[in-house]
Amino acid sequence: MAIGEKYAPLGNWLKEHGGDSVKLTFDELNQIIPIPNHAYKNRPSWANLSNPASFCSSWISAGYVVDSISLEEQWVVFRKGEVQGHTHHSKPPYRVVDQKKLAEAIQAGYECYDSMKDDPHHRYLSWEYCHEAFRLNRRPQIDATIDYLCLHLAWYLASWGMLRNSFLMQKDYKIHADVVRLIYQPEWDDLWDISPEKLSQEYYADRIMKLSESITEAYVASGAGIPTETLLTKILLGTVGCVPAYDRYFKKALADTCAASQVFSAKSIRTLGNLYLDHEDEFEKLRKHCGSRIEYPAAKILDMCFFEYGFQRDASSQEDSD
Repeated sequence: MAIGEKYAPLGNWLKEHGGDSVKLTFDELNQIIPIPNHAYKNRPSWANLSNPASFCSSWISAGYVVDSISLEEQWVVFRKGEVQGHTHHSKPPYRVVDQKKLAEAIQAGYECYDSMKDDPHHRYLSWEYCHEAFRLNRRPQIDATIDYLCLHLAWYLASWGMLRNSFLMQKDYKIHADVVRLIYQPEWDDLWDISPEKLSQEYYADRIMKLSESITEAYVASGAGIPTETLLTKILLGTVGCVPAYDRYFKKALADTCAASQVFSAKSIRTLGNLYLDHEDEFEKLRKHCGSRIEYPAAKILDMCFFEYGFQRDASSQEDSD
């Protein structure tokens, strides 16, 4: 099934039965398309956006907007109308994902997490320790806490090979101090452990890119160097938890599954957010499976699935060539 295809029947139904406006209960709407879990609780899930997530596209692409909605009484009114700035496409504006390979990637996520069960000191656990330290020490007020968080970040990055061929190899752990202070600024509060709904929205994807640019500027200003795309996203994943790490295995998986662009960009982030929402049941089942120690954000679930899939594929191709 192509990304967003499961929501397409609503557009067809509205064109045939919608008229100028139509009121549907959630139960009635569920007979046409599956309402994603997030839409039962969050009004922004029903927003009329110029660059909508695939759920919203089901009515916007048909020439309708949400006129009114009640989450308490569970009904929605669609009416004919255009969203300013929205452009209709002759073909759906979403990627055709290889569903078999995507299923394999999600299974790889289970294997990645379960690999830590037999080793209490597995390097994969360094993400948990780092992210939890940052999550529990919001608004650090004293230098000792900043120092503590710098140590966590430095060790997490080292365990993931981020010192190799990097300016970090020539610096001590305190080089991260300005970046730690930066990401704790209130300006970025809405990006912490960001939901897949927000990942799919242009506003938040652009803000993630803005934060990554600010991190780059902070390292340059401290005399360190320019972080690579991989290093930037490893930092964002280990601290704020707002984006997967775009390393070579993750990118290999994106290319192999056709899930999203391999380039770290707002467009790629939004595509991954939509991917999560379109396969929410599968990803959320995995996220619950991973909740025995700490809560995994959506970005880490995506990272784990595609990293492990890419790693396994790379190992398999090397065995075939031997």
